[in-house]
Amino acid sequence: MAVKDRVEAVLNVGLRVPSIMLLDVLYRWDVSSFFQKIQRSSLSNNPLFQYKYLALYLHYVGYILSLVLLTLPRQHLVKLYLYVLTALLLFAGHQVSRDYVRSELDSGYEGPVYLEPLSMNRFTTALIGQLVVCTLCSCVMQTKRIWLFSAHLLPLVARLCLVPLETIVFINRFSMIFTGLEVIYFLASNLLVPYNLAKTAYRELAQVVEVYGLLALGMSLWNQLVLPVLFMCFWLVLFALQIYTYFSTRDQPTSRERLLFLFLTR
Repeated sequence: MAVKDRVEAVLNVGLRVPSIMLLDVLYRWDVSSFFQKIQRSSLSNNPLFQYKYLALYLHYVGYILSLVLLTLPRQHLVKLYLYVLTALLLFAGHQVSRDYVRSELDSGYEGPVYLEPLSMNRFTTALIGQLVVCTLCSCVMQTKRIWLFSAHLLPLVARLCLVPLETIVFINRFSMIFTGLEVIYFLASNLLVPYNLAKTAYRELAQVVEVYGLLALGMSLWNQLVLPVLFMCFWLVLFALQIYTYFSTRDQPTSRERLLFLFLTR
């Protein structure tokens, strides 16, 4: 039981560090100077950079989302990260499928896969990669409907059925669109989940404030978020990033004295 409690405590801290880092990035990002640099560059005619006020609103929305992620209960935070991991796995499956189709187009071979060793190697590698992606997505989402994550297998099935390469390109695009529609449907079906979570959290906070007062609420949030450990992890991550940036931008090795000076000044 002690090990389980320690794992939960580590997850409770580690899963909240990215939200604090996002808050730090948003705090350091000067939107006005960013758009001034854009106006002086060649991107000034890009329609994406014409709506400055929309970017300011999105900047504040980023603050709100970061605070929501910071204060979410651990079980909801774990579920959110699992959804993000599934999206990354689907993107990896798309990359594998796209690379396979591109390699087949470069080879120009349209015969049976098993008759050419190089084509068979490409097919086997892509198939193993797609099966791993589908299996991981099924395990992460805890569902046995693996076909929901297998749209990127369509180009491989088409290649096995000796479909022309030009048609395989179209099938690959269709698999991408189908996966995108699945993601949009999932987001639309869970559109009210953040509102319901916020409503429930507000109701619980109001009850705590009404019964125990603001001091009890602050102590409860302090204990739930483990703020001292959380900020210590945040500063350690920033320190490691600065050290990595320092060494990656230097051409000459650092002496021991300069290394000690670096650690003391960071």
